[in-house]
Amino acid sequence: SLADRCYELPFGVDEKRFAPYLTPSPLSFIRRGGSVLFVGGMDTAHAFKGVEVVLRAMTQMSQNVTLTLAGDGDLRHGYEKFARTLGISSRVKFLGRVSDAELPDVYRSADVFAFPSSSDAEAFGLAALEAQSSGVPVVASDLPGVRTVVAHGETGFLVPPSDVNALAERLAYLLDHPDVRRAMGKRARERVFERFTWEKHIDGLIEIYQKVCASLS
Repeated sequence: SLADRCYELPFGVDEKRFAPYLTPSPLSFIRRGGSVLFVGGMDTAHAFKGVEVVLRAMTQMSQNVTLTLAGDGDLRHGYEKFARTLGISSRVKFLGRVSDAELPDVYRSADVFAFPSSSDAEAFGLAALEAQSSGVPVVASDLPGVRTVVAHGETGFLVPPSDVNALAERLAYLLDHPDVRRAMGKRARERVFERFTWEKHIDGLIEIYQKVCASLS
């Protein structure tokens, strides 16, 4: 059958590049409420990334919580205007396009990562994987592909897509419970080593080639 001939092999992540700070972030001493991070495209093709959802969630969280958004595109201006309309622009920072060299520092400086994609167009969740490799727990939409990346209650939380209340509640919980947040971040990185390194990806690819070759012999 077709199912017998299909193999699922997840993407890998560079666990050496995307890694936590060896010591706490040098900015951590000035934080009071915690920092939420979003990384993703802000163009029409990536409208499903759920930027408006995480912006709405910010209205339900402490005034001390900040949101940083890394990414750019033709929808960015509209998102910035929406943040002003919601009255949260002083707590929201749009970084624009971040270079490959800067991206690891952006991840590791966050307390929690938001991955609020709104539809099945989100097939995997590489940004969520990079965040977890950086030791940052993730609150993500409960979508088929994303479930393979985020382990609910273990490396973060899964919430219904487009559910602003659930997203805000889980983000706030992690920010309010630093011990839980650190434990989940530690487990998130461990799970990357278990399943998602490029070495694991290559090993899986070789195994598939071997099975295919054996079936042809």
